[in-house]
Amino acid sequence: TGTELDIIYLPLTKDHLSWCEANSLELQIALENFKGQILIHYPSHKLFSFHKEINIIPRSLSKEVPVEGPTLFTDGSGRTGKAAIVWCDKGEWKHQVHHMVGSPHLVEIYAVIQVFRQWEMPLNLVTDSRYVASVVRRLERAWLKEIDSEPVFLMFKQLWDLLNRRVSLYYVLHVRSHTSLPGFISEGNARADRLAAPAWTVPVPDVSTQARLSHEFFHQSARTLHQQFGLTWNTARSIVQMCPDCQGLAPIPQTG
Repeated sequence: TGTELDIIYLPLTKDHLSWCEANSLELQIALENFKGQILIHYPSHKLFSFHKEINIIPRSLSKEVPVEGPTLFTDGSGRTGKAAIVWCDKGEWKHQVHHMVGSPHLVEIYAVIQVFRQWEMPLNLVTDSRYVASVVRRLERAWLKEIDSEPVFLMFKQLWDLLNRRVSLYYVLHVRSHTSLPGFISEGNARADRLAAPAWTVPVPDVSTQARLSHEFFHQSARTLHQQFGLTWNTARSIVQMCPDCQGLAPIPQTG
């Protein structure tokens, strides 16, 4: 009829609605410029009454036992900035090395992000970082909370999004690092470790280069670059202005 609605009823809980308002782009677009009321209301059907009494949890894709699929080994080094991925394809060892500026944990999580981006089939993930293994196992279906570190939050957000959009099973295995035990798992982990942290180290890039590399991944604002890397305002603004992905966004504030 073309008449604006006064009330929209949504079959959500209050917590779920609050989360969707902050994280669901589809809901934000649908409710843009809506001036009426949003109320929580479950239909009277017995199925919805049953749902309110019993929590229905989606089936987790994270398994407790290995799955049929490739096995990928990840490792990361904050010193070299290398995020390594190793796998064996028909008896031949293959690898990828990505680059990321950050702590060892963040660098390896970046490697894990690349794994879930590229391998959509069921897979087994092997890491010698107990922290990374714990994060990947628990992040699916978790509720993200804002944290002080923007790079860390954005990294977790990307991994969370990949895991929740995923449709194939995965298994995460934590192994001890630098073990001399023989076997496929030990060899794959050792190969990833050597790629991420070789005996020689690459020169550490200057602060401006670190900031540029970080911005290429996280797309921080000029203010964040200024605070995080101690850059001058002109340098921080220049990095944002040179980024093709940030063109056309809101103008950079002339601060300082």
